[in-house]
Amino acid sequence: MTKHDTWVKLKPGNPYEPILDLFPDGMIPMRDPFPLERTSSFGGASLWIIDLERLKSSQATALTQLIAQHRNASPVEVATEAMNKGGFAMSYEWVESMQCGDEGFQRSKELADFLETAPQPPSAEAWQEFVRSQHERWIEGNEQPEPINSISDVDPRLRTPELEQAIKMRKIKTAIGQGNYSVLDVLTGRAFTDALNIIDPENSYSLVGYDDDFDDEDIYE
Repeated sequence: MTKHDTWVKLKPGNPYEPILDLFPDGMIPMRDPFPLERTSSFGGASLWIIDLERLKSSQATALTQLIAQHRNASPVEVATEAMNKGGFAMSYEWVESMQCGDEGFQRSKELADFLETAPQPPSAEAWQEFVRSQHERWIEGNEQPEPINSISDVDPRLRTPELEQAIKMRKIKTAIGQGNYSVLDVLTGRAFTDALNIIDPENSYSLVGYDDDFDDEDIYE
C-alpha cells in the first residue's frame, strides 16, 4: 500500500473538536483526496476515510472512543469497522479545507478526467468501475504518483497561484532540511539564501551585510 498524503482541516463546531489537540495544527490524515466510501450506517452518504495507517495509537484510541460515544456503539465495534475499512469514516460536511501531495493531485486529476470523459451524467456502472480501479491501484495496490517539483507538473485544471507558492515553499523547506544548517544559519538567512539558489538557479542570491553599501536592486543579483 502506498503512503497516502492527503490532510484535511475541519470546520468549527465539528464533533471531533474535543480531540483535535492530538493532531498537529488540527490536520487529520485522510486516505483519499476525495470521498470514495459509501455506507448504510450514514444513510448511504459519501464519506471520507481517516487513514488508519498514519494515525498514532493515541489518536486512534481517541477517535475510537469519541465515535463510539456519538454512535452509541461499543469501542470494539468502531475499531472493527475501522480495521475493515482501513480507517475511520467521516462525513464530508465537516471538511473545511484539504491539503495533499503528489498522490492526492494525481488522483484528483484522474477524477477530473473521469468526469470529463464519462457519459454525462456518469452512470452507476461507470462510477463503480472508477471506484474499483481507484481501490485496486491506490488503496489495495502500490501505485506510485509522478513527483511534483514545480507548478508545471500539476494538471492545469488544478493550478492556482496559492498552490504555486506552496510548492516553492515546500522546495525551500526541503532544501533547508537537507542542508544540515545550524540555528544561526537559519536566523541569519544563510540557509534560506542557499535554498533559493538551489530552487532558482537562473538567479544568484547572496546575503548582504550591514556594513555593505548597496542599492535596492543589488540585494538580489
